[in-house]
Amino acid sequence: MKTFLVVLVALVAAPAAFADGQPQYAVQGGMGITTPRGDRYVALSVPGGRTMLAFVTADGAVWNGPIFRGRWGIPMITYRDAGGLSLDGRLLVLQSTTIGPSTSFLVLSHGYRVKSRFTLHGTYSFDALSPDASRLYLIDRVNPSVNLSRYVVKAYDLQTNRLLAGRIADRTQKGWVMQGEAATRTTSLDGRWVYTLYTNPGGTPFIHALDTTRGVAHCIGIPWTSADQGGLLNVVLTLHGDRLAVHWRSGKQWLDVDTASWRVSPAAGHASPWAWLGFAALPLLLFLLWRRRPRFLGTLSAREA
Repeated sequence: MKTFLVVLVALVAAPAAFADGQPQYAVQGGMGITTPRGDRYVALSVPGGRTMLAFVTADGAVWNGPIFRGRWGIPMITYRDAGGLSLDGRLLVLQSTTIGPSTSFLVLSHGYRVKSRFTLHGTYSFDALSPDASRLYLIDRVNPSVNLSRYVVKAYDLQTNRLLAGRIADRTQKGWVMQGEAATRTTSLDGRWVYTLYTNPGGTPFIHALDTTRGVAHCIGIPWTSADQGGLLNVVLTLHGDRLAVHWRSGKQWLDVDTASWRVSPAAGHASPWAWLGFAALPLLLFLLWRRRPRFLGTLSAREA
């Protein structure tokens, strides 16, 4: 296929996003979504209200792909993390970029074949795919006109093409209200577990652990005392066996989460400020004991006499 100049220009264009700047949206242009082989898919706007899906190889070659009716984009999980691609790279979910009372999704299988196209009433966005790509998880902004950060997770069956009843919630913490914006994400190598850190201004930031195979979730509160949670945008999640490391982009360690018990603890080598306070007070404590020592010995000697 011949590569057009419009493709090269669009690859560096600013992404199209929700006007209010929420992180879960769909982009046209930008970096797109990277495949397991290092290639990329990029959605591009073309005249006539249509979208072209370009394919960028790992060595930088750009190829024009098919053109679809409608405005479609690559789903964004956070401001940095794109989504929509299955674990094996053979299925791609595109999301509508238009803002309105409904949200549409275009599901493409290997070879750009349209597997399904569906529209849901409400403000939805892509969240995750199960490892076998049979189930699609979606963020549903339950009352966007009042509070756009309040959401629930729902599942869509891609085999029967229907939205499943109920919501994916933490059954052990029924009072937990899911509210916030995704800041960073990591996924287990087998694609089963998806961990997403959410900021939650006015509340407790948390990690949403989603089991995409069983369709269950767990919310893990993160200790954060400042009213300004902007610093959490500099946090990174990485998996090390059963340990989920919460650390800074600089590499400095912060917290560890045990993914078996969901226990949160300071990372090894990350001392609590209270621990340092204890070390600083130790000389003072020894000095006070030393001051009391002669009197104690004198009293003891008098009793013995």
